[in-house]
Amino acid sequence: MRTKYAFFVMAILLLSAPSFAFIVTVPDETINVAIGSSRQIDIRVDSGIPEDIQFTILDPKPWITQDTTRIRLNGDETKDLRIFVTPSADTQPSVYRISLLAESLISGETQKKFIFININKLDIVDVERVIISGNFTPTSQIVILTTIKNYKARTVQNIRVTSSISAPSSKLIEFEQNIDSLDSGETKNFTYTFTLPPRSESGLYTILTMVSAEGETSEKTRTFTVLSQAQFAKESKKEPLVFGYKKSTTVTNIGNSEDDALLTETLSGLDAAFYSGEQPTTMKGSEFAWLLKDIKPGESRTMAFRVDYSPLFLFIIVILIAGWVFFFKVRIIKVKKFILEKKFIEEGEEFTVGVEIANSTGKKVENATVKDFVPSVFEIKEGEGPKPARKKTAAGTELVWKIKDIHKNEERILSYKIMPVFGVHGRIRLPQASVSFHRGKKEMEIRSPYTSIGIETENYGEKKGVLKRKK
Repeated sequence: MRTKYAFFVMAILLLSAPSFAFIVTVPDETINVAIGSSRQIDIRVDSGIPEDIQFTILDPKPWITQDTTRIRLNGDETKDLRIFVTPSADTQPSVYRISLLAESLISGETQKKFIFININKLDIVDVERVIISGNFTPTSQIVILTTIKNYKARTVQNIRVTSSISAPSSKLIEFEQNIDSLDSGETKNFTYTFTLPPRSESGLYTILTMVSAEGETSEKTRTFTVLSQAQFAKESKKEPLVFGYKKSTTVTNIGNSEDDALLTETLSGLDAAFYSGEQPTTMKGSEFAWLLKDIKPGESRTMAFRVDYSPLFLFIIVILIAGWVFFFKVRIIKVKKFILEKKFIEEGEEFTVGVEIANSTGKKVENATVKDFVPSVFEIKEGEGPKPARKKTAAGTELVWKIKDIHKNEERILSYKIMPVFGVHGRIRLPQASVSFHRGKKEMEIRSPYTSIGIETENYGEKKGVLKRKK
């Protein structure tokens, strides 16, 4: 009977106790904040059901602020309301009771919580502020400005300031500065520049600054976020070729995210005509572009191409050779030497030698000199046409004709007769004839092909006998 009565009393008590759809948790202890400093107070808000809660400070102070006035919760969710306490120099030191009203905009339920804050006069050397600036991406510079202030009523000596920068998973660097002496109320600024390393991980980075003096230590923490971003370092190398050059560009992702890299190169019209290598993704005029896809952090890709002028040089060489042939082998006075009769070389036999010249220079030639040489084994007889000048030597006779006014495309034939002084079995190759003339200020000499006299035969000795020499 007594047991049943106890359960009944307990049920009555439970039903009479207040129950809340959401829970607001404030610190139980008094929060100590020194004048001239700042403090963040986190208020925990829990709810098992969806809620929309409005927060109001009933006795506001100019040195108390909150990050938001309204928090929305889904079921089984926890969020924090942040209250910032920053008493200035004119704030009266005392213990303050701050009333915080939480009201559900859904159910109308209200809760009132009290926060106790003790504002006291600061009597330390403190980190007054830490200001962070920069472009928060890999390989960028971060500038940290730290201000140290002496709040004590006397001069403080031998102050040590230590700062450390930590990535989400590791400490990056730690550095230290010393202050020999700091008067009461005096401030000291330090500026430190730090370069984020290549491929720095993305996420929240922490800067912890601590100041130690006279056995007391105070600290301040600041954070910054490194963004997820690809960054590319490019290195180009150009090498000469025999006719042209070769260029390679290496792209390395020094960022912390995978991405595509775009390479561009400006080529002249001539270089573009003799380009060979990887096909560009786009070509707009002289602008060539290559898209290197999905380059991972730390990965390198190389794009190479060459500009080879060899076909152009070969074409120029062919043109030069053709020009040389045209001007020095075609645009000339051609000379040809020939024998009219085709017979055996017998003593006293008469042969007619012809020298043909043709003006292929493309213009009139004022003066030309034709020369031929007759070996001493032949006697010379005058032929028809212009008579040559003769000059005898031990080896034979040189014949010289002075020709004037040879018109464009004109052909002339000079002739003379020779007789062998003895018979010869087979053929004899005669000396070349030549023609010389002036092209501009340069004298040119053209020689005829070799020509032979006589007939080659195997039974010449049977029909004609051995050599007969005239005595």
